[in-house]
Amino acid sequence: MYPSNPKATLWLFAYNGLTAETHMCILRELQGWPTLTHRVKGGDANIDRARSKVASWYLAEPQEEAGDVLLMVDHDSVWEKGDLGKIAKRALEHKAVVGGMYPKRAFGQGGAFRVTDGADGAYKIGEDKLIPAEFVGTGFIAIPREILWVIAEDLPTVKGDFKPFFMPYVLYDNDNEYPTDDQAFCARVREAGFPVYLSTWPRLKHTGDYTYRMLDAYGTPPPDRDIELTYADPRKVAA
Repeated sequence: MYPSNPKATLWLFAYNGLTAETHMCILRELQGWPTLTHRVKGGDANIDRARSKVASWYLAEPQEEAGDVLLMVDHDSVWEKGDLGKIAKRALEHKAVVGGMYPKRAFGQGGAFRVTDGADGAYKIGEDKLIPAEFVGTGFIAIPREILWVIAEDLPTVKGDFKPFFMPYVLYDNDNEYPTDDQAFCARVREAGFPVYLSTWPRLKHTGDYTYRMLDAYGTPPPDRDIELTYADPRKVAA
């Protein structure tokens, strides 16, 4: 077990401007996590290339400087104190990729993750539980250094001197699905023999445009921690 937060590197992916809430989340982490290194990536329109470069740069650094786990967050991800350390520790304890459960940035579009067919159909958000997943979103993710090393062995070094960890490819066992960068990466993780887990602990927010109504003028919703939330997998409910 890891009683304290491990030495890690946190990469922020900033493309459309850093939200104030995300900025405050990062400041909290840096103030209370002395072994955390913080870096920023932007300026690349190809997100899978950007993430691949970051993972490659992380591996190229000495482990005593970069740490044992790579953390990635997006400019519009919002979390509570302790959430990032929680998934970092779980990733190292289980030698697994661990991501947080967060919604897509739209109403009614579901979450940025997919659990495996063998997982249960409903999950209580806020419990310290790991759910086997096909993929988790890279907007809030912990990746052990050991896993990247293993995957890198089977990947070419491409122009620009990096490994294409997040390069999409057709998933023929999924009805020829063309995946996102996070789906492709998690598929490589599982093919390399490592698990992928969705953590139900963090109550994450995905910040976007929102138009306030008069209804919103009469009250403020209570904090997430005061509400019992349950996520139900639509595929299980339909079955």
